[in-house]
Amino acid sequence: MLNKKFMPLLCASMLCMTALVNAQGDSPNQTQEVSPVLQNQFEAFQLKIEEANFHLPNGLQSYAWAEYRGRWLFICGRTSGMHTFNNGDPNNFPPSAQNSTVYVVNPRSGRVMYRSLTDPSSGLTQAQIDSLSVTAPQSYWEGSTLFVTGGYGLVTATGQFDTKDTLTAIDIPGLMHWVTTQTPGETAAQHMLQISNPIFKVTGGEMYRIEDESTLLVFGQDFEGFYEDGATQEYTYQVRRFKISYTGTTLSVKILNGEPLALDPNYRRRDLNVVPVTLHREGHNHPYLIAFAGVFTPETGVWTVPVRINKHGHTHMDNPAEASTFKQAMNQYQCATLSLFSKKHKSAYVSFFGGISYGFFQNGTFQTDEEFPFINDVTTITIDKKGNYTQYLMDSSYPVIPSTQSNPGNTLLFGAESHVIVAEGVPRLHNRVIDFDSLSPGPTLVGYIIGGIQSTLPNTNVASDSSASPRIFSVTLIRP
Repeated sequence: MLNKKFMPLLCASMLCMTALVNAQGDSPNQTQEVSPVLQNQFEAFQLKIEEANFHLPNGLQSYAWAEYRGRWLFICGRTSGMHTFNNGDPNNFPPSAQNSTVYVVNPRSGRVMYRSLTDPSSGLTQAQIDSLSVTAPQSYWEGSTLFVTGGYGLVTATGQFDTKDTLTAIDIPGLMHWVTTQTPGETAAQHMLQISNPIFKVTGGEMYRIEDESTLLVFGQDFEGFYEDGATQEYTYQVRRFKISYTGTTLSVKILNGEPLALDPNYRRRDLNVVPVTLHREGHNHPYLIAFAGVFTPETGVWTVPVRINKHGHTHMDNPAEASTFKQAMNQYQCATLSLFSKKHKSAYVSFFGGISYGFFQNGTFQTDEEFPFINDVTTITIDKKGNYTQYLMDSSYPVIPSTQSNPGNTLLFGAESHVIVAEGVPRLHNRVIDFDSLSPGPTLVGYIIGGIQSTLPNTNVASDSSASPRIFSVTLIRP
């Protein structure tokens, strides 16, 4: 859920539970300094971003998605850009911009089909439609099932807004069939099950399952009421854990203890990049999640020190006060990411595509801005076999596309609240990280960046200055 620092939100006080580890000094950020961003030194690969020859019929950001047999499914999200910010106006997140449309995309043909959940044939109640029209839910997919939790949106029955407490299990091919084929008697409701529990009441976090372990709901917040001054939010301050049991006809969960047990204010984070990675540790390669950066510190700054999360949900964050600790300089807000691992070099690579950032480059010089501008810069963070992090500015960037509406002629800035879908046939490891060593020398189409926010200005709080992007970009990786 996009909030570019413009509102001093009230939150539940958790800081007494454990000491907040930081090195802020005079900075509102977690650390006053960031680690160097190296230019013209990354040699493992190059990236090329180009606009694809197909696109969505409408802009879409902050959505849930899945892929199945070469096709993509999109649900939830918003069809507008950055929210407005008029105190006293309950429509900072206009209900009209909630996405209630389900999209099915075939990237091989470029064909896009869609159908609204408000269609009478959906068989859904209004409350169910509300729960599937939210901004910034958490989701992941396994096989033919997409799991979706939480998200922020309208309660039609009352006219209020809340964070949903639902878990939805969606049969992907079934819902795709409902969208693409007008079959008498078929409903969208036939292809999904829902249950409710307070543990799912999260927006702006991320959700994954590693191997056969429990589902991990990483960080995020519970936001209640209209998005305006005086509203309340409560961060989760932990990784919530549960085991999902889904048979296709039944859905239940077993709630497990969160990690850490004592809520940690260093995990007061939302709208961040939580990326599956493979790391070489103790002589073996292991799957992890890394929670990169995110917002907001109690002083409305960005977080800079990553959090490593294992398959059991156990967390580790290096001490921000240590000079040797890595501090992320750019791409702190949720954006499109790409994760790769080289068994040969025992190194992980995570690339971040644009979005919202504390740091940026202008005329070849690194600069910072505590208003966190939209950028088109691309960075890659490497993690070597000893666990050392290094961040690089890539030569690539989004293509220059001038705005034709607001601020005409300005270069559009992309990436925020978008995702990369890995291209069909790209070799991947068991945790869906791209197997870098199996990529052939030369160019390989590795994925597509879908939608997100396109802004006409780096810093803005005017609704007309940004919009949801319908664009789809191809990402090509070039190995030497």
